[in-house]
Amino acid sequence: HARGLSMPDQPKFFVTTAIDYPNSRPHIGTAFEKLGADVQARYRRMEGFDVFFLMGNDENTVKVSKRAADLGLDTQAYCDDMARQFKEVWDALDISYDIFIQTSNERHKQCCRKFIQKVHDNGYIYKDKHEGWYCDGCEEFKSDKIHGENAGQCPTHRTPLVRRAEPCYLFKLSAFQDRLLLIENEGLRDINISRLGEQWGIHIPFDPEFTIYVWFDALLTYITGIGYGDDYEGAFKKYWPADIHFIGKDITRFHTALWPAMLWAAGEAPPKQVFGHGFVYIKNEESGAVEKISKSLGNAVEPMEIVKKFS
Repeated sequence: HARGLSMPDQPKFFVTTAIDYPNSRPHIGTAFEKLGADVQARYRRMEGFDVFFLMGNDENTVKVSKRAADLGLDTQAYCDDMARQFKEVWDALDISYDIFIQTSNERHKQCCRKFIQKVHDNGYIYKDKHEGWYCDGCEEFKSDKIHGENAGQCPTHRTPLVRRAEPCYLFKLSAFQDRLLLIENEGLRDINISRLGEQWGIHIPFDPEFTIYVWFDALLTYITGIGYGDDYEGAFKKYWPADIHFIGKDITRFHTALWPAMLWAAGEAPPKQVFGHGFVYIKNEESGAVEKISKSLGNAVEPMEIVKKFS
């Protein structure tokens, strides 16, 4: 794979995977997604496409800064070391990615500041206050419906949802209701895209008291690596829109509602396709129940263990 080389008029193919929380090493469920995306990237290269394959780590999160603090480490140093460990796993699995993004790096921060300023200038961000049920694990507000249906717990992490109220900046997601085909009847409500008083993260350029909400920040990884912040007329225009985002089915709403709306608000095209895959499951030896492999459930299997077993 001659990365970065392309022929005139060669068709392009831009593929991404979900970026991962580096609060612990990747597990086999995470590797499942990367391997599937790699097969697609390799196939497209064989077919003569100019492929750009993007991966990365989602570092501007409370859970990452907490993990670093628990270990007595500087957060940036912790993130850099975890990025090294993640790439070590992906290289051992021979994943043919072209770029690996860290959201704590200055290039990504520059991209985020440029993008959120554009959305603000276009009139899709306003200041207000927000109150709702919050999950620290998801770093997301949940609806009253989800709170009621799950006895006050997060359905993913099985931990109690906490009532949280704060001043914030809201993104006018509701403005794009008619442009998005929704399966559910809830409709779209404006979403809180800021956090107040947190030091770790990317500060909002038009109000540095606030940091950018992790999901608004993380989704922008897909355009950081192709130069939205520093090579807009070159690589960005060449590769965008993405041909396919590979993601887990639990984050489809972010990618099929929030992400297209963000792009429209900034005057950009949405991705061509989002592929939401299933999970890898494991049988609990004590209870006999079949569970999703998850870091939060403590049942993760490390890919390197399997690599060593068969190498």
